[in-house]
Amino acid sequence: MKAKRFPALILTALLMAALLVGCGGSGPETQPAPAAETAQAQSTQTPEPSAAAPALPSESEQRQAIEANRALWAFEDDYYTPWFYTVTDLDHNGLLEILAASTQGTGVFTYANFYEVLPDASGLRNLYHEGVEIEGPDDWPEIIRDSLPCYYDAASDTYFYPCEGVTREGAAHQYFAWSALSLKNGVAEWEHLASKDVEWLDGGESERITCTDARDNPISEADYDSAVERRFAGMEKSEVKLDWTQVQPELPEEVQPEAESTPENNPEFNITKNPTSESLTIGGKTWFIAHADNGVAPTWQMLDPEGEVYTLSAAMDSNPGLQLEVLPQDTLAVSNVPLSVNGWSVVARFDGDGGSLTTEPAFLYVGDFMTAYNGVIQKYKDAYESGSRDAGYAYEHGISEIIAYSGHVGYALKDLDKNGVPEMIIAGIGTEDFSDKMIYDIYTLSDNKPVNLAQSRARSRYYLRTDSLIVNEGSGGAAFSEVYLFSVGADGLMPKEGVITFFPGDDRDSCYRQVGHCDYEPQPGDERISMEDYSAIWEGWKSVCYVPPLTQIA
Repeated sequence: MKAKRFPALILTALLMAALLVGCGGSGPETQPAPAAETAQAQSTQTPEPSAAAPALPSESEQRQAIEANRALWAFEDDYYTPWFYTVTDLDHNGLLEILAASTQGTGVFTYANFYEVLPDASGLRNLYHEGVEIEGPDDWPEIIRDSLPCYYDAASDTYFYPCEGVTREGAAHQYFAWSALSLKNGVAEWEHLASKDVEWLDGGESERITCTDARDNPISEADYDSAVERRFAGMEKSEVKLDWTQVQPELPEEVQPEAESTPENNPEFNITKNPTSESLTIGGKTWFIAHADNGVAPTWQMLDPEGEVYTLSAAMDSNPGLQLEVLPQDTLAVSNVPLSVNGWSVVARFDGDGGSLTTEPAFLYVGDFMTAYNGVIQKYKDAYESGSRDAGYAYEHGISEIIAYSGHVGYALKDLDKNGVPEMIIAGIGTEDFSDKMIYDIYTLSDNKPVNLAQSRARSRYYLRTDSLIVNEGSGGAAFSEVYLFSVGADGLMPKEGVITFFPGDDRDSCYRQVGHCDYEPQPGDERISMEDYSAIWEGWKSVCYVPPLTQIA
């Protein structure tokens, strides 16, 4: 994947500050030698002292090794934004592990990298296969949690960490599974414990629940709920704290949200990030993030369309199926969103010296958008299933020819024009350099039917900025190129400004800046600019382009 590095100095500071975590319990004590062996040793000449086992590197040296090898474990592609990491010693062998994880997509897919420091701190070794997509109970569950239960088996000197995961198949079908992570001798393994299949029927009015044990035998829901206690009965139990640090690309200054006014008696207490509104398909998932300087962790609340305030538990009770989870780093995870949440909003309240501050509300717009976009999804599925991804096939079937430059494609729903109806964004997963950060297709809905707003081709490429503006880079030859900036409006893409190179070989030869229109040739009123200005403007626009988290199509 194309690397996008978190600033090294910041990452180093965060990493060095991460907590070393573990769980209670200790390994087997050293047993005394048998009496016969003792007598034999006393009857012979005292041997030379054996060489001591090499001392393990210090914690500081191990953390430096983790930082020096961050390219192995860090998620540096925008697809995994936001992602988290934590430093652990889950097997209590004195060697630190680095666990990085990201949960993405409406299907709830968790990807994780898991490495341990080598005994001489010369590098890291992989503990578990990287980039795992949840497809069953033996893969990564949602590991990004504040803490996990820990069970110690003295007989095998093994620590087990049970965790429940969930995957979605449509808005009304979910699979839950209990699994236990163990780590021993440099190998991490998941043990499947039990599964629960939940299907909502009659529009959510009723549900059908089917549970099975580790051998796929039918069990009751009560047996599923007690699977962990039964599997680890008699073992020493404790709790392990996971001190996750969130990492995501920093927004440029021009799109940073403005800070809220502060209490008069504490000017240093202020909100620095408000959560942003989201449009989701039924059953979708998203994250809300808010920050405040000098405030404690936020208290998240939801408001119904009439303005009544709900706690998170009350909001879930009022909207069956809705799942809300408070994550580290001032983040609220919202998943399995039902239609009843349409028009609700989320706020975060921060308490600090001098009073409390509440963020601006972030609204949830929910609809059956995926049904409307199914035809778009199917066209890309057909391309992969047929094995035909060349330019001719793409042109004939109305998809972007840039599909040839990625291993897979995915989609995201983003309400670019803030009208409550999300646009569908198609982009590549596992892209080549040519198509890195490129948006393949952008669709919107008109009369509940998909309408194409933009489609990338080899010589006309589209990108999405963090402020929801669209960048189009095109070329008509070595002497004629253009970069346009658009907003999404009711009538499609609306030109804001652009820069062009225009060298026909006459007195018009120059670069030009255009405002309010986009034309291949300079128009009266266009500003002549230098090639350096042209490049600087384009680089500035490109610096804030990104690909939102995608749900894989093929």
